[in-house]
Amino acid sequence: MGLIIVLIILSIIFSVGFYFIPISSWFMFLWVPVAIILAAVCIVLFVLAYLFLCKKDNPKGKFRHFLLRNACFLTIKYNHIKPTIVGLENINKDDTYVIYANHKSMLDPVIMYHEMHIICTAIGKSDLFTNKIMIAIKDTFGAISLNRNNTREAVLSINEGIEKLKGGLSIIIFPEGGILTRDEETMSGLRAGAYKLATKSKRSILPVSIIGSSNIAKLPRRKRKNVKVIVHKPINYEDFKDMNTNEIGLKVETIINGDFNEK
Repeated sequence: MGLIIVLIILSIIFSVGFYFIPISSWFMFLWVPVAIILAAVCIVLFVLAYLFLCKKDNPKGKFRHFLLRNACFLTIKYNHIKPTIVGLENINKDDTYVIYANHKSMLDPVIMYHEMHIICTAIGKSDLFTNKIMIAIKDTFGAISLNRNNTREAVLSINEGIEKLKGGLSIIIFPEGGILTRDEETMSGLRAGAYKLATKSKRSILPVSIIGSSNIAKLPRRKRKNVKVIVHKPINYEDFKDMNTNEIGLKVETIINGDFNEK
């Protein structure tokens, strides 16, 4: 929403500026559309410059997450997604969480980030970070690239995530290991290794259910998609420290899938 306000302000400034430029009177009809285009170009150039030039050593910086949240807002609106969230009271913004959720759409992390109102990052498959802009986004926001086809690289990525968690940065991860199916909303395909983030960092687990995101890929972009995000009560480290990763995974899966079973 903030970037839209900036867009409006810049458009007004450009429109007023055209008044003082000696141009043909017919151009008056183009003042507003041209001003909006110029304002949008200025914002895009600023964001790109920020991504490539800002320091990469502070992924918890508030301004960069202001930009990210606004980008998520625009993405959600562009795709005609109507998100709602339940359970915000379960989030303590002073705590650090490993956030586990079911995964049925590439926009799941976008929706979660926008709706949860906490500064966090995410672990994503390495295929997402193949061009300079996506690499800049990864570095700026502390995201982690995970190559599931290379065990050594995957271990290094998990270790990187553990260090970020110990440093106080919450992380979103989808433990199914990708989008396995859109035929059902429930979490499936337990990957126990994903839960090492919680056991080795000794941070609380925050289970999240996403209901309706499987329709994002199935329905036309212009058709409204209702998506519900349910934030469950955190699982404190003391409650799972004596469990192995398979047991933790089953516990988290049961919590997340509980909302689908009650529908």
